[in-house]
Amino acid sequence: MKKLFKFFIPITIVIFAVAFIFMFETKISPNLNTQEVLVAGTDIPFKGEINAENLTVKKVQKDSIVGAAYKPNEVEEILFKSAGIEIKEGTQIYPELIDAFDLIPDQSKGEFIAPIPDEWLYAVPGSLRRNYVADFYAIPDSDEAIIQSMSLHLDENEDIEDEGETNNSLDKFIVGSKRPLLTDVKVSSVKDGSNKEVTETEDENSATGVISNVEIIATDESLVTLRDATEQGYKIYVVYKYER
Repeated sequence: MKKLFKFFIPITIVIFAVAFIFMFETKISPNLNTQEVLVAGTDIPFKGEINAENLTVKKVQKDSIVGAAYKPNEVEEILFKSAGIEIKEGTQIYPELIDAFDLIPDQSKGEFIAPIPDEWLYAVPGSLRRNYVADFYAIPDSDEAIIQSMSLHLDENEDIEDEGETNNSLDKFIVGSKRPLLTDVKVSSVKDGSNKEVTETEDENSATGVISNVEIIATDESLVTLRDATEQGYKIYVVYKYER
């Protein structure tokens, strides 16, 4: 009996040791010195909306937490805001990744949302999206005047043979030789003819519609500037930029 007892004691100790190591590695250790943070549950594209479907909660070692990563109880602070860069799945969400550019007009500054009449616009980039920041240029309101203006500013050796080259040359003329009429204009909405917001399709290679309506965060002063230019025979050429 004693021999059996002596035989089973080491086996029992080994079994308990193995069980303890297993429990420690799988249950205890992962929870030691950890904290729950919000991470991207899926890839979130640049300017993509952050919502409950593309967020998840993950336990992370405290020494691996990035800066002021958002905690689960702070999710309301980032819901329905836009990503400031492309956020890959599994990335911790922290303030620097959020496009905190507020599109709610500041009434104390006289701001309001204003549509830009189609007849004021000469060209709007098809890739312009809500929450982008744009510069507005004033250009002559006739093809003849535009070409004449371009010929005065472009290199004499630069020939314009087709529509693509004309557009490229126009971009060069507009951005390279003129000052914007308005800078850093906040685009609050871009909609198609059916008044639906134009966004990227799932494959991100095309848009959900053709832009026909543009709304901006405006003030009385900025609208007067645009109206005065159009009344003087100019139209608005929109150029957006990612960086602010």
